[in-house]
Amino acid sequence: MANDVIRVQNVSKSFRVHSGKNMTLKDKILYAGRARYREFVALKDVSITIPKGSTTGLLGVNGSGKSTLLKLISRILYPDQGTIEVNGRVSSLLELGAGFHPDFTGVENIYLNGALLGLSKKEIKAKIDEIIDFSELGDFISEPIRNYSSGMYMRLAFSVAVAVDPDILLIDEILAVGDAAFQAKCLNHIKKLQQMNKTIVIVTHDTGIVERFCDTAVWLRDSRIAYIGEPEKCTQIYLDAVFRQAHEGNNMSFDRSEAPVAAEEKSPQTMESSPPSSRLIEKVSVSVAGFETDAVMAGDQATIAIQLNAFKEIKDTYLEIQLYNQQHRMVFETNSFKGHIKKIDVEPGMKKNVSIDFPNLTLEVGEYFINTRLVSNENEPVEFYEKSCSFQVIPNAKENGLMMIPHEWNETELVVE
Repeated sequence: MANDVIRVQNVSKSFRVHSGKNMTLKDKILYAGRARYREFVALKDVSITIPKGSTTGLLGVNGSGKSTLLKLISRILYPDQGTIEVNGRVSSLLELGAGFHPDFTGVENIYLNGALLGLSKKEIKAKIDEIIDFSELGDFISEPIRNYSSGMYMRLAFSVAVAVDPDILLIDEILAVGDAAFQAKCLNHIKKLQQMNKTIVIVTHDTGIVERFCDTAVWLRDSRIAYIGEPEKCTQIYLDAVFRQAHEGNNMSFDRSEAPVAAEEKSPQTMESSPPSSRLIEKVSVSVAGFETDAVMAGDQATIAIQLNAFKEIKDTYLEIQLYNQQHRMVFETNSFKGHIKKIDVEPGMKKNVSIDFPNLTLEVGEYFINTRLVSNENEPVEFYEKSCSFQVIPNAKENGLMMIPHEWNETELVVE
């Protein structure tokens, strides 16, 4: 389509992983023409088109090919097979510190990195105050960046990248190292770029960012595209698969012969949540006054109950719940460990109910979803149940507003002298 600014067609990319360290002269002679290495397939037959003005999120576990795809789009790497077309000025935030010289000051690196991104010295000079102000590095801007923390690197890199005024912005997880305030500032700037009809591709492990900012989500699994579609649906499928793999054990491997076939808007029958009978977390429900319900009045006393079905032994675990609103923002999170249930044990064949009581459910009126996780005391995921339950918070007829706030009125008679 004419509106597409990025076209990746049947792209494959492999890397040689050598089995030994530096080869001696003897090894080079003995193994001449047959060096000891293995082929690692980073991407296999990947095709994707990204329209102008859209924001695309790339999801996948470490080693799935996300960063390789970004490097191919930014022309740092070139494909072994297939073609990539990119139309527009590209600005990249890839590996932390890429395009910087550790012995140069922050100011000198602005000129260096800006030049690598295609700006002239005159253009950089016109923007340098804006870049420094956005980075908030203060006195450190005149210091060699070898003294910078990873967060300070990120501040400088993001400030230069967005000052380029790119048509296409590529971001590879670099925002994860920033502090909360600067992350929020960067995300607000990304929103401005979206309003300016810029094209953005984000690699991240934060599914919340994908759901909030992206128009399309792509799940890369073992070098191939496993799913392309709506962000909310894609993240649900991805998280369910990731936690299932973590529970079963999934070590990284060179062998990718079993990689899934790519599919756009694929019906993920093989990736759907397992049926309740095969779950450790069998059921999650909301109740008021002892009766299960899907509608809670603002300010009601409510209970969230989690029923565990031990079809196998559960030892030294705890439960975690997250409440998300209709905008896919997490509004509350807690776990049983914080609630003084330090561990949950269930013998095979047993069932157990773990509940959380809310004396006043002071949530904004609207629909809410509950994510439930079973986690080991070593903080390893055991099971994840995406959208295990949903419920509506309805208005309280006695009072108005976005939410109920616990309160009481008092009257005191003042003594008049």
